[in-house]
Formats: sequence, structure tokens, C-alpha cells
Amino acid sequence: MTHSYPLTSLYGDYLRALVGLVFMGTPFYFTLGNLYLMIIFGALTFLFLFFGIRTVIRHLTVIETTPQTITAIGPLGRQIAWDKITKVDLKYFSTKREKSADGWMQLKICDVTHCLKIESNLEGFDQIAARAATAAFNNGAEINETTMENFTAMGVTVDLPEEKTG
Repeated sequence: MTHSYPLTSLYGDYLRALVGLVFMGTPFYFTLGNLYLMIIFGALTFLFLFFGIRTVIRHLTVIETTPQTITAIGPLGRQIAWDKITKVDLKYFSTKREKSADGWMQLKICDVTHCLKIESNLEGFDQIAARAATAAFNNGAEINETTMENFTAMGVTVDLPEEKTG
């Protein structure tokens, strides 16, 4: 099954990158004689350029899931076998001080050699997160308490194995 980031979910990021480049790039251009201002506006311009490139990469990336693997097809392609997952991390980023429905999640799935990050605006994110939680549990992968709470908040239930005593 293939999943992608819908263009409509990336419009805001494209707009933020463009506005940032214009509002930081213009002063950078006009401060070419002043070293300190060049450094400040150059760094801010670079930050928005990096954000724009990251958005383009997400736009071009397709996530493919099979019974054996999860694969990112695109500029920064990766493939991880479900049975090789060693760590899963699910983070929630709020856009407001109080936790509410506003915000997004980022799922990080790792094996021994590399990690794959996907964000909640990916089509099918909930199904991928549930599959990753199940695979991580079956593999005995590293899952921190915050990740467990975030899975529970999503409606994904994963039971931790009982510790052996004696």
C-alpha cells in the first residue's frame, strides 16, 4: 500500500518557506556591505531555504508498506523490515500552550542502521503507526513512556511485556 503527503497539507509549509525567504532574503541582499547583518539575515535566509527544501522532499516522498517492510521512496529513500525494528518514537507537537486537537505527530521508526521519520499529515498515518507499534512490541524494540502515551491517545493499544522476576 502506498501513502503520500497530500499537496493541500503542504501548502502552509510552502507558503511559510516562501514568505520567510522573501522577508529574510531581501534584507540579506541589501546588507551585503555589513558583515554582522549579513550573518544574521544570511542565517535566517538559510533556515527558510532549508525548511523549503525539506518540504519539497516530503512532497516527493511516497511511503510504501508491505507485510515485510516499510519503504520511503524518494530523494531520501529508506527501507526498514518490520521484524528488524529496534526503536519506535512517536512525538506530539502542539501549536498551542494547552494540549488540544491542534498540532501534529511525528513517528520515527529505526532499525540498527538508520531511521525513517514520517509526519501525521501523511495519508494513512494512523495505520502505519498502529503497524509500527505492533512490530515494535513483537520485536521487543525500545519504546519510551511518552511514545506509549501518544499511541494510547491515538487509540493504538500496545501491552508492555511483563518483567520476569526471580
